[in-house]
Amino acid sequence: MDQQKLLETNLAGPCGFYCGTCSHYLARAKGLLKEKNLKHGCKGCRIQDKKCAWVKRDCTLLRKKQIEFCFECADFPCANLVKLDQRHVRDDNMSLINNLLRIKKVGAAQWLKEQEDQWRCPECGGNICVIDKKCYDCGYKIR
Repeated sequence: MDQQKLLETNLAGPCGFYCGTCSHYLARAKGLLKEKNLKHGCKGCRIQDKKCAWVKRDCTLLRKKQIEFCFECADFPCANLVKLDQRHVRDDNMSLINNLLRIKKVGAAQWLKEQEDQWRCPECGGNICVIDKKCYDCGYKIR
């Protein structure tokens, strides 16, 4: 993946997670690392290029950068992704598999715009964290 495309899709995780809602990403982006008791935070899935503990560590195609998103795999959705999806549906009311199907349909750039809108705070326009269930700008709590 070229550098420009990497930057454009950085917050679109290969598994379908929108990194713009992650507590580690938001804490770093908002300068709240100390307050959130974090050392480094996160810069986004693709820039960090870490071996994701949930999907990437067990997926040779992602590790070797042979695919950009899980939906490109012949085994989509694999057992690891299904397990992760079930957790996010249960805990966060968000389906990674549905996100991936949407990315496949409209492309990563359009999906990212949709995610920015979906996770915008209704009170201040800031960023909602799906994990903490609150806005990292004004503290507004979602249900």
